[in-house]
Amino acid sequence: MSGSGGGDIVHGAGVPTPPWWRPFRDAPLIVLAILSVIAAVVGWTVQANLDRAAAAVAPVTPGPSATAGAGADACRPPVAGGAGEPWIDDASAAEQTWADHADDLSGQVVLGQDGWAFYNDQVEENFSQAVGRRLLTTAEVTAWHDYFAPLSAALGEQGIELTIQVTPSAASVYPEQLPEWAMPLRGSTTLDQLLIAAPELPIVDFRADLREAAVDNAVFTPVNSHWTDWGGYVGWQSYARCHAAMYPDAPAVVVPAVDGVDSEGIFNEYAAFGVADAAPEWTVPVFADEMSPVQVTDGASNTLTADGGQPVDLSRLPASTVTDGAWSDQSALILRDSMGNALSGLWTQQYSKTWQIQHRYDDWSNPPNYRSLVEQYDPDVVIIQLAERHLVNAPAPGVTAGY
Repeated sequence: MSGSGGGDIVHGAGVPTPPWWRPFRDAPLIVLAILSVIAAVVGWTVQANLDRAAAAVAPVTPGPSATAGAGADACRPPVAGGAGEPWIDDASAAEQTWADHADDLSGQVVLGQDGWAFYNDQVEENFSQAVGRRLLTTAEVTAWHDYFAPLSAALGEQGIELTIQVTPSAASVYPEQLPEWAMPLRGSTTLDQLLIAAPELPIVDFRADLREAAVDNAVFTPVNSHWTDWGGYVGWQSYARCHAAMYPDAPAVVVPAVDGVDSEGIFNEYAAFGVADAAPEWTVPVFADEMSPVQVTDGASNTLTADGGQPVDLSRLPASTVTDGAWSDQSALILRDSMGNALSGLWTQQYSKTWQIQHRYDDWSNPPNYRSLVEQYDPDVVIIQLAERHLVNAPAPGVTAGY
């Protein structure tokens, strides 16, 4: 008995015995928490691996399973590259050579051999692209492929011809005019990577034909980043051959006869940076036959009649043209940049109507919507002409061609 007169109380007396599993009642939550942590770690690891793969340099040589699209031999003739892949095989040594020539790389323009000059990296990493120091990542080539592939498929279903014409840089055609110190640094380029990543796309590679033609007549000049009008004419021949292979049932792309090559002037694009004038001069084709006059309406709605074969300058875009007596009755929607000047006089002879619009692939703030443009103009042909140096500006995430 206790001092209070009541019976002693034994702790737990009269309390039901707890179920045997009670100590384990929180086990499912613990297991779930552990599994959640494991899943998170696996997810982080997988995402980190995906991010690393996306940031890795895209292939510079075709894989064993690579297949070529229609007309590959005609559209993509072989192009000799550098002696190796210095920026992949021994990047530290290549970077050291680059650093050793910091003075040569200090300005807006890099001086090459024989009076040649090239934009430095302030312009779309141009010089790094020229030697292969700036290559595309897997994510970047995938972005370009995923941008063009749905467009190509959609236009094909509509019976609309498509060609993607990548106008090469001067360094891709005249690599021997790079600075002597840079020659051992030459490797594959962004264009090489795009061609490998997109074997089925209708891409025209002009480089081999331009290099061959350059033996006899200049297709670029030492002091201008654009190909000459003669270079454009050589490229037109490349396009005609590629087009015949890809679209054998379509109206042929006509290559007009020429009586020779003329020179017009120096047109020094780098004069403001202190680069001296250098020959050879700007070359133009001398056409054997007179071309049809062209009615040109520019972006300000000014309409005039121009002599046949004259360029439609980029500054006049967006522009439309009408040509009575064109080589075909087809119409063409053309998305282009300033490298299209040298082709534009031939576009207006080939197609009875053209609509020429600047694509602005150097700025994705207002990308073209091809679906809307095709619905608006109902063209027979779509041509995308873009300068090689724009390839480092891969489409931003979520940006599409409208298809």
